Amino acid sequence: MRRRRAAVDLFPVNVWPPFVDAVVLALAAFVLVTMLALVAQQALLKRLHEGDRELQSLRADKERIERRLRALAPSGTIEVEEGKVILQGEVLFDSGSDELRVAGRAFLERIGPNLAALLAAEPEQMLLIGGHTDDRALRGDALFASNWELSTARAVAVTRVLTDAGVPRARIVAAGFGAEHPRVANTDEDARRKNRRIEVLLVPIRSVASR
Repeated sequence: MRRRRAAVDLFPVNVWPPFVDAVVLALAAFVLVTMLALVAQQALLKRLHEGDRELQSLRADKERIERRLRALAPSGTIEVEEGKVILQGEVLFDSGSDELRVAGRAFLERIGPNLAALLAAEPEQMLLIGGHTDDRALRGDALFASNWELSTARAVAVTRVLTDAGVPRARIVAAGFGAEHPRVANTDEDARRKNRRIEVLLVPIRSVASR
């Protein structure tokens, strides 16, 4: 009579505890990754909300500044466009010159105190005086070698009058842009007239100076 063979144990070692541990670790990793993703999503949403609030604040600042700029000349003697006061070059200077006309100087002296009051109401802003020309090259006997130099000299001349009229020197800066940033295409004389100008705009102090 044959002996019955002993049953063979296919799993001599109990594999269930390690298997369960592996599953638990996998689930824990999944939960951790999910939590990290949720935290990152919440942080992103928070940044988006903060960015939206900052954008709304910037828009409100721009609208407030434009209202104050328009109040400088209710009679329409100047233009306000995209937050900039625009003074036509012919009002202030003779062709090719950086010497202010008598009427132009008088006008700047009148608006200087108003600009100083505007800066007092906007402590984080300063004035940028930008000189612009049309695209025509200067004559060979011109006082300046290029439109860039002419526009810079004109901006400096305007800045000097405004500081003499009460605008703090630490709150104003002059810059020349030549013909590089026209309001309109230089297609005819009327367009070129619009491009020969001085722009006065408020910019954040931190954008042009450490303080």
